[in-house]
Amino acid sequence: MAKFTFSGKSIELPAVVMTPTCASFDPTAWVSGDHLTIRLLDTIHALRVHTNGRAFPKRELSHAAGRWILIGDVILTSSEIADSRSLPTNDPTGMTAFTHTSEAVLVRNVVLNIGLASEKYAGRGGGFQAEYVGGPEIQFKLLTDKIWHGRAGFA
Repeated sequence: MAKFTFSGKSIELPAVVMTPTCASFDPTAWVSGDHLTIRLLDTIHALRVHTNGRAFPKRELSHAAGRWILIGDVILTSSEIADSRSLPTNDPTGMTAFTHTSEAVLVRNVVLNIGLASEKYAGRGGGFQAEYVGGPEIQFKLLTDKIWHGRAGFA
């Protein structure tokens, strides 16, 4: 396991740093634009939050499969996830921007950009996130009943 540190927060992943760093699809999604590109040396499990292909609430739709995933501490309420990952969050009714979660399985040789989420939307950011860059495809499995609450605490 290697330790990766951003703004004083650390995460351990079975990975190596790749150079040069790959450009991000959205450079504003990272705290201070700071991210690293890594290649996984072993399988990890992560979390994807989405709207299961529906526009909710009055937001752009998102699908179970996608390039952005949550890594690190994900045993949080939906509003805490939205805040720490700075997702497009609250509409006037106070609903969070996602209605579904999926487990993301990332295997050896997946290439990711990793870092801390910025304050891009209404949230405070600061949670670890990953952006798929290349390699073997991420496998997604739709979760039900907020199953992530029962996991060990880290994805």
